[in-house]
Amino acid sequence: MILVALDASVLINFLVISKVSLLASLPGLGFVVPEEVVAEIRRPAQARALAAAIDRGDLQRLESMAPGEADDFLRLNEDFGRGESACLAVAQARGWFIACDERGAFLNRARRVLGEGRMLDTPTLLLLAIDADLLTIAEADELKQELERARFKMPFGSFRDLPGVGSNG
Repeated sequence: MILVALDASVLINFLVISKVSLLASLPGLGFVVPEEVVAEIRRPAQARALAAAIDRGDLQRLESMAPGEADDFLRLNEDFGRGESACLAVAQARGWFIACDERGAFLNRARRVLGEGRMLDTPTLLLLAIDADLLTIAEADELKQELERARFKMPFGSFRDLPGVGSNG
């Protein structure tokens, strides 16, 4: 199983659409939420939903980092937020993936540190759910619209328009 450090940007999106349990259903992936990310979930309803997801076992909580990870976290935290820094420090040390919607400097640093192919984002996770027959394209498009109402924009009109997306309509 591939473990994925789950950043607040992606976590909040899945909390907004009430689909954290979908993450737990993705085959071959396990999602771990560092304590620094848990602390970034400040809306009471979202914090309760996160706690319930952890209690159900949909997500794992990482309460502390190893000493080397903590040192890397402190260095990264000079340039990035606490959640992103924790995810990157842990993913680098443990060979994990990261689920994060951040762009720019963080994405460039993560790709440089982790290598290509170990970054996941909200659209990619929804695509994986389509591929695993956990969502239809129509359902994913409805979730996309819900996220857009919450101000998370995806740079395409429909999941149907993406290359390699089947006819799971």
